[in-house]
Amino acid sequence: MVLAVFLGLAQAQNNSMSDSHVQSVTAISRVLGDGRKVETVVLQYDAPIKNSSLSAGSFQVADKEVIRIYANNAPERALKGTDGQYVIVEVKAEVDLNAKPPMPSEADMEKKRERDRMQGGPGLRAGWSTGGDDKYPGSAVVTQTADIKTRTGKTYKATGLPMESTAEKCLVADNFRQDTFVSPYTGQELPYNLYLPDDYNPAEQYPLVLFIHDAGVASGDVTHTLYQGNGATSWAEPEAQARHKCIVVAPEYPVITVDDNWNYSHHLDATIALLKELQTKYSVDPKRIYTTGQSMGCMSSIVLMLKEPDLFAAALLVAGKWNPSLMGPLDRQHIWIISCEGDASSNTLQGQAVATWRNQGSKVTEATWDMTLPKEQLSEEANKMRAEGNHLLFTHLTGGSHRATWFVAYGIEGVQDWLFEQHK
Repeated sequence: MVLAVFLGLAQAQNNSMSDSHVQSVTAISRVLGDGRKVETVVLQYDAPIKNSSLSAGSFQVADKEVIRIYANNAPERALKGTDGQYVIVEVKAEVDLNAKPPMPSEADMEKKRERDRMQGGPGLRAGWSTGGDDKYPGSAVVTQTADIKTRTGKTYKATGLPMESTAEKCLVADNFRQDTFVSPYTGQELPYNLYLPDDYNPAEQYPLVLFIHDAGVASGDVTHTLYQGNGATSWAEPEAQARHKCIVVAPEYPVITVDDNWNYSHHLDATIALLKELQTKYSVDPKRIYTTGQSMGCMSSIVLMLKEPDLFAAALLVAGKWNPSLMGPLDRQHIWIISCEGDASSNTLQGQAVATWRNQGSKVTEATWDMTLPKEQLSEEANKMRAEGNHLLFTHLTGGSHRATWFVAYGIEGVQDWLFEQHK
């Protein structure tokens, strides 16, 4: 009986597409600061659709706000609709500064208790997995809720049945390739994502940006570091590449790389080895290698700079920290720190590191930004800090939270421009 019901539902879903003359449904997403989000749904019909027959109420997309619906003769967004076999449904996709990770299930909590038992106590520790269970779906469910017409005048009746996306695309993230590096120290594999400029030319040299994810996706699928936020993809956006062509590498760590007790795993040594191998395989400018990361990734970047002080030209450190008593030597590096005031741990400990640098005679540019400002205004604020000409900068974002820091920090043009100005 249960199987029969299941098969009936599946058949109804399959029929919903054939009954509505829809040949395919493609969900197109983009990675924002708080993760991958669907922004467009493209329905391909078996005949050209009359654009004037469409209205804002022609389709609904589950759990999303529809903002535009129009026909097109290509499976892409357009400023103006035209008769064509594609119906384009644009949905609202924006950063939620208050977004929080999903509440853990009882199974998640049991997994955590078992991990804590194996570690000998509660808390994340370097070398252990979080489970990598965070999800960043790129699918959509769309329903035709009003009749529409073809260009020849035929009516396609609304079925009212939900249609799941048959294909997914993620802008920019799909342009990364996936590979695996084998650690020369342990033989363990380190999966990573790599972006090369569209017109990559081995005869030219390119800056390289290393992005390190936070603990939320440790041990997840290799692409999760691309989907959890735009710390990797922001450098590969067409607008960013037009200003600063670069190579981007984003590893997917199988474990926690650092912990709050200042321990780190051997995977950071593997990361250094990966960067050195990439320099032999691709045309990397050795004077313009940059590191950035959020939370665990920020802490990992600090460790990498301490271990290899001559490797990086600059670092963008987002929502992280390290033992302030160990950060004194970093005042010789080019560093921009961004923390939220609501992230007491990061803001306080990074502030102590800044105080140490000042006591050692270094000048540090410090400012507070309203994190709710549009990116254009945040870029203007960044340019004011750049204008002071110091190689150490510390930005406090008003209020916010630990996670909200990276919802805002990446993709600010003035910050990106500063990074690429730095040469070793």
